[in-house]
Amino acid sequence: MPLNLASKPAVLCAFLFLAVSALSVVKAEDPYRFFDWNVTYGFIYPLGVRQQGILINGQFPGPDIHSVTNDNLIINVYNSLDEPFLLSW
Repeated sequence: MPLNLASKPAVLCAFLFLAVSALSVVKAEDPYRFFDWNVTYGFIYPLGVRQQGILINGQFPGPDIHSVTNDNLIINVYNSLDEPFLLSW
């Protein structure tokens, strides 16, 4: 005996729900975290001795980056020093 889906509204409804669910798969993108860093000279006091150092946003050591795996980090670095500056990690 052939299966007649029109005579079984619950089966037809379930089939339509599964079909729509399969087509509406949502893929979320990893979050972005934005930072603006201004690099300047300033005075630091390591071990209580005053000396000139490089500050990021007026801080030494620089600001913390709170993120998790797969976060996209966008860091705009503005060099206010009088010479080129290289930052790596």
